[in-house]
Amino acid sequence: MENTDSSQKPNKLLARLGKLLKFLRVQVPRYFFELAIVFIGVYLAFQLTELEDEIEKREIRIKYFDSLISEFSMVAFYLDEEERNLLPHLAALEKMQQGDQPPIPTRSLYFVAPRIVVTAAFDSRNFESLNEETIEGIIQGSPLLESLEQRIDTFNELLLAFLETKEADIDCCYDDNGKLLDSLNWYPTLVEEIHELNRVIRESLIDVAIPNLQQLKSQLTGENEN
Repeated sequence: MENTDSSQKPNKLLARLGKLLKFLRVQVPRYFFELAIVFIGVYLAFQLTELEDEIEKREIRIKYFDSLISEFSMVAFYLDEEERNLLPHLAALEKMQQGDQPPIPTRSLYFVAPRIVVTAAFDSRNFESLNEETIEGIIQGSPLLESLEQRIDTFNELLLAFLETKEADIDCCYDDNGKLLDSLNWYPTLVEEIHELNRVIRESLIDVAIPNLQQLKSQLTGENEN
């Protein structure tokens, strides 16, 4: 009786081991497969989130470049308008240089240069998207715009004071030798400086800043811009 019981124990153990092995053969691969599915799902979700973030950042940068291009184009447009407004003064200055005694034009100048995007750029991570050349251009161009604004303000103040004296006639403005009075030497100086600042700023915008921004934008969009 004891021998029968002792012989049955190994048989039961082998039977249980067989069931365990069968279970492992069936269930373990399924568990590994399920774990792999979960891992792949988490990985793909992470990658998708990163991709969505990258797309969002790229779209924000593209809009940022578009805003800067629009702003710089607007500044260039206003500089062109300002230069046309300056033409009568340039014509008078040319006549003075030729020895004539033209009346000083009464047209005042104006300064319009929106710098909303540029100002905001320094407080935004989008500014990091610009290349070094564009950043240097903005840093160098901002003081030039401020200098232009100051000179135009000074010009308008002096021109208004000149007109208020009711001396806007030929006899008041020149000495006996036909030279402009010393008290009016500000006029040719400011006209030349304003004209030169207009030229330098406009060329920087049209020839450097805007093309650079268009190139940066094309790198993000994958488009070739001519």
